[in-house]
Amino acid sequence: MTSARLLDLGARLAQALAGVGGRAALLRELDAGEGLTLCDSRGLAIAHVGPPAHAAPFVLPADDAATTTGDGSLALPLHTGDEPLGWLVAHGPAAGRAPNEALRLAATLLALDLARDYRSAHARDLWEEAIAGRLPDAAAAKSLAAESRITLAPAYLAIALAFEEAIEGRELDELGALASAALGEREIVRRERSGALLLLCPASDEITVGKLRVAATLLPKSIARRNAAFRIVGGIGGVRPLHELASSAREALAALEIARRLRRRDSVLPYDTLGALPLLLEATAAPEWRSFARTFLESIRDYDAKHQTELERTMTIYFEAGENVKVAAERLHVHRHTVFYRLRQIAEITGLSLESPFDQLNLRLAVTIDALDA
Repeated sequence: MTSARLLDLGARLAQALAGVGGRAALLRELDAGEGLTLCDSRGLAIAHVGPPAHAAPFVLPADDAATTTGDGSLALPLHTGDEPLGWLVAHGPAAGRAPNEALRLAATLLALDLARDYRSAHARDLWEEAIAGRLPDAAAAKSLAAESRITLAPAYLAIALAFEEAIEGRELDELGALASAALGEREIVRRERSGALLLLCPASDEITVGKLRVAATLLPKSIARRNAAFRIVGGIGGVRPLHELASSAREALAALEIARRLRRRDSVLPYDTLGALPLLLEATAAPEWRSFARTFLESIRDYDAKHQTELERTMTIYFEAGENVKVAAERLHVHRHTVFYRLRQIAEITGLSLESPFDQLNLRLAVTIDALDA
């Protein structure tokens, strides 16, 4: 076959493959009436034209060379690199001869087409790899992004959201759509993690980051305006390049968990504003810390249980109010003198002074650890 005819055949085969008929159209373009079959690597037919009527499965050779099958057909291996993708099988009397240029050209085009499907089926999810921390450096992130045909932003901000209470019928994908619309970003990537929704937001510059953080803290109100039944809590991680996105995701999820455990309703908390709370959240897994909290709270709880009082609740709200007795009294719906009286009772029961910075630190830690351990 001359070079001109081979080029013309290549153009026709490529056009057939790219058209509506796809691989079967390519086989029809090439078939001389004796039958052609495209098989996967297991010998099962993907496409077939012409006789025989039952062309697959075949008993295909174990090696990687063109060969004659058990029924006399000619089988050409399809592969890219070391990865076997399938076989092009030619039937009929001509099958006993060595593969000609037309068959080899068709095999090359089909191998490229199968390789595209193989890469799609086996492609690593760039975002899952990033969240899992499996991108060791920026070069690895850029390589996988290029392979996935994804244009990377300079950095990303992770936002974690969840419903305050799990209620049947509330789907995270609907929450994700509402959140993306409220944030005003079209290229936000959404993934689920342990009942929470992770939003991975491209952050091209400091102005964008600032707008995202503000919009994220307002999400409970923004989403409630679109769906009043949706009550959410959340957390915001730090700004990271893609290969460090796992850190931002962990921070966002930790901030979400703190908001949930401290019952910060309708709140999306930035991780970098939480101070020691993330460390205390991790500490609640240790029995020593739980024992520490019980040591300081047990006597107060015993008194509350015996006398039907609210000393523990009063102390908690007093701390939350910044030690402002007036604000604490308003939240408790009692007189200020009642708050003062209860605080004196706490001091007498525990032997601690709420005016002592050291004693107050221990009580604050006990209350916080107990809340995070809930």
